[in-house]
Amino acid sequence: MAKKILLFGFLALFSFNLAAMDNPANPKEKAGYVLLDLFITSFQEMVTKGSRDLEPTLLKMASELSKARKAGEIDTVFYTRLGRVLALTKLVIVPDPGRILEPVINREMLFFVHDITGEDLNREGGPGTINQVANAIAEEILNLQIYLDTKDKREALRKKLDERISGKET
Repeated sequence: MAKKILLFGFLALFSFNLAAMDNPANPKEKAGYVLLDLFITSFQEMVTKGSRDLEPTLLKMASELSKARKAGEIDTVFYTRLGRVLALTKLVIVPDPGRILEPVINREMLFFVHDITGEDLNREGGPGTINQVANAIAEEILNLQIYLDTKDKREALRKKLDERISGKET
């Protein structure tokens, strides 16, 4: 468990400056930036203050994510992807005495790592596996940051692509 926390601490240090809440690239997406910042600062606090109980923080993040979605402050893509990160984080961080959830946890880590990085999960467990998961989470946080930063441009690019496909390109 201590190794998991240290590796997730690495995640926090790696991604600390990703969410620029004070000066977002796309101010319309402020709620998304706030949620990313909350995720990152939670891990930073865990590392600096030594807190090991992340479950209340994960519950708070999930609640804030749901509120932002219901208020229309974030879209379905952001909601789904950050929700998946929170769910995976909970599966990996929360203790599993008796290893009852091990098959579920392993399957979700395998899918997540493969979906995000294209790598096959190291099935031997240990630090290498947790490092792969932490890397994939950091990559997905970065992807969400980029998604928010470029969302307004993506809509214009999508429109252009649709016009090209339909043959209505100008």
